[in-house]
Amino acid sequence: MKELYSVLIVDDESILRNGLKHICDWEEEGFQLIGEAANGKEALEIIKDKEPNIVITDLIMPEIDGVELTKIIKKDYPNTKVLVLSNVSEFEYVKDTLLSGAVDYILKPTLNPEQLLVTLKKAVDRIPGLE
Repeated sequence: MKELYSVLIVDDESILRNGLKHICDWEEEGFQLIGEAANGKEALEIIKDKEPNIVITDLIMPEIDGVELTKIIKKDYPNTKVLVLSNVSEFEYVKDTLLSGAVDYILKPTLNPEQLLVTLKKAVDRIPGLE
């Protein structure tokens, strides 16, 4: 059995978190959902405990937003890769997250299973030692 890459979903919208959990057959695609968080503060507690391979995060959230979460992950958990999923398409937000270390940025309205899987596999390719 092949190793599954662990994924954490972070978004303050429970409907979106639930939608992501059912967007594809995660295990069949090589991924395992290890948890979900409603904000960056909750996410950091899970990341500290489980050190996921990939974090999918929203940008605008209470407590700690996605830009700050991405910066913390890049600094403290450099092997964890971040995908940003947001409704915000403003260039500055996109630029900030990519400069902060995110692998990619997906707009929620354009999200589909194929695009998510391509982006997840792009993140896997950047995980040191797991290629």
